[in-house]
Amino acid sequence: MSAATLLDAEDRRIAAGAGIAVFADRLILGAQPPAGDEVLEAVAARCAGPLPEALVALWRTSFGGRIDYQLDGQLSFTELFGPGSDGYLDLWGWIDHETDSGPLRFLPFGGFEYLDRLYVDTAEGPGHGRVVYWQQGLPPGWELTEGDRAAGLAGDARALFGQLALEDDPWVADDADAGAELRDAIDELAEEEPVVARKLRDLVRGTVLDWRPALAAGTLAGEPRLRRLALDRAASAGDADLLERLAAAGCDLAEPVRGGLTAIDIALVNRRLEAVEGLLGRKVPVTNTLRTGAHAVTAGMARVLLDRGAVVTADAVGGAIDNDDPEVLRLVAAHLPSSAEVREHVPRLRMLAAQAAHAADRSGDERMRDRATVLRELAAMITAGAGS
Repeated sequence: MSAATLLDAEDRRIAAGAGIAVFADRLILGAQPPAGDEVLEAVAARCAGPLPEALVALWRTSFGGRIDYQLDGQLSFTELFGPGSDGYLDLWGWIDHETDSGPLRFLPFGGFEYLDRLYVDTAEGPGHGRVVYWQQGLPPGWELTEGDRAAGLAGDARALFGQLALEDDPWVADDADAGAELRDAIDELAEEEPVVARKLRDLVRGTVLDWRPALAAGTLAGEPRLRRLALDRAASAGDADLLERLAAAGCDLAEPVRGGLTAIDIALVNRRLEAVEGLLGRKVPVTNTLRTGAHAVTAGMARVLLDRGAVVTADAVGGAIDNDDPEVLRLVAAHLPSSAEVREHVPRLRMLAAQAAHAADRSGDERMRDRATVLRELAAMITAGAGS
């Protein structure tokens, strides 16, 4: 049921009193007073064209606030910019940040700190009102896709809000990645206004993604967001049986799921080696497996991955350093590329070698002594390579 049929004017007034506004069936927390004509005209004066209708409708609902839903992929949208908002910058600050000279075509209106930003296209023409994003790349080793990126995201602000969803029911999952603020705000409202709170709870729960019915109905393969979520959950849990069911339902087990990671990468990150073995049996690509899982693999698995073409990068070496089996580090080191990034590991290698040697001297643990030897040899090899 939509907010238009679920909430009347009195319900919205009560919700607003609790700092909750509703736009396109999604809740805005910490909702601010609607934008008036004067401030809208002032913003429009900075832009290349008129303010898009959907953005105006959003700002006339709440001119700033917090968002506690998830977008598809790794993009974060937690703040709706407004004048005087207490984020990294407020709306005017972001407008000044984006304006070099002349009118502003892409108007920033939301995002996450300084890392992710959402814009609407204000230029007149076919793309007027479309939402695009910019995302700052994270340092090497944090994700597979490196560097800043930008792309189109939605046809307009309403369509963007229509993409906001929750991967878990916050009233069921205590460790959900999003939705806890929504739950807490609604539960607090329920103490005074239980009827309105129930309606808002129904709206929030209507955005929870559930891939299970689609799997049971045989339609999951045709629903990309649900499909990727199911693959992510199965790989994270190491549920080999579910992965087989997903494959039988037409899901591609080699599909990138999040941040460039595929099911086998996610299983390795979470040390789900039995699931990894099953995926290897299906001959899935292993290109990035040592970048994501060198910390978790056995020596035998590392050999298989290397034989199948897994690449060795500086972050793979960093992961192998954390592996308890020195043979894994030895194997990865044998495929070591020469780069400045790899040389940055030398101080850590020497420190860990000293720690392992000390532990071996105290305990007589030969495995720890072997680890110390491998770490020292690798540090020496990298240093020698840097000087050649």
